[in-house]
Amino acid sequence: MALSIHLGAHKTASTHLQYSLRQVRDRLAQAGLFYADPGTLRDVLPLSQALARGEGCPAELSCRRQFQAAREGFADLLISEENILGGTHRSKIYSQRGTLYPRAPHRLRRVIDMAGGGPATLYLALRDPAGFHVSAFALQLSEGNEIELDAYMGGRDPARAPWSGLVKRLKQVEGVGRIVVWRYEDYAALRPELLARLLPEGMAGSVPEPEPRNVSITQPGYDWFVAQAMADNQADLRDLFRQARQKFPRRKGHPRLRLLDEAAHERSAGCYRAEIEALARMPGVELLLP
Repeated sequence: MALSIHLGAHKTASTHLQYSLRQVRDRLAQAGLFYADPGTLRDVLPLSQALARGEGCPAELSCRRQFQAAREGFADLLISEENILGGTHRSKIYSQRGTLYPRAPHRLRRVIDMAGGGPATLYLALRDPAGFHVSAFALQLSEGNEIELDAYMGGRDPARAPWSGLVKRLKQVEGVGRIVVWRYEDYAALRPELLARLLPEGMAGSVPEPEPRNVSITQPGYDWFVAQAMADNQADLRDLFRQARQKFPRRKGHPRLRLLDEAAHERSAGCYRAEIEALARMPGVELLLP
């Protein structure tokens, strides 16, 4: 029995990969793979509720029963859920000390335990810090929680994301066997290899490639959103976000959201390289490259 857990991270094409696998869920089951993604884990198999409500709650007991049934009925388990790491809300993504996804090890330990124990192989995509933070901010923008990036960052440097520290903490979780990481920027090139690793032999070629999912707001859309929000402090921010995406979509050539200057992007690229180099040297971690 192999247990594989795809952890995201947020805004690293997780939804695209999950939607791809969802198209062939029945064929995966026939090949002996139990596949659970957010569509299942936030409803039928209540993993999100279990992690939110604490150990011993009814949702956790339900998860244990369903995972046990999956272990008895399938050869392998694949769980894909970026919220195992935590959330992108400003109160969850970083601790006051600057720890990225501070509750991730505790939450991961519970997931492995509910799934029947390890060893688990973890799959984790990383992203250039500037792009990661701006995209995470945009996600909170869509949920009506934010307006300006500076407030969201709370004084943290948007050009730094301590990915190697996160991976080091995940490695220490009981039940973790090894960790496979890759750069989000390499996702398109690595997608065939990722599918081959995640799925039963011979299945990767049958997985369709859908259009991009969860396309973010554009820069003109964001500028319009801010102007409207500042003009009416009673406006529904979620509704404004939806309108902004409709008025200024990427498909009409509007430029991507870019809230940081070139100097910040250059610093971010340098910090990202250092994080990737640290991960390449880390025992128990496999860095995938195109």
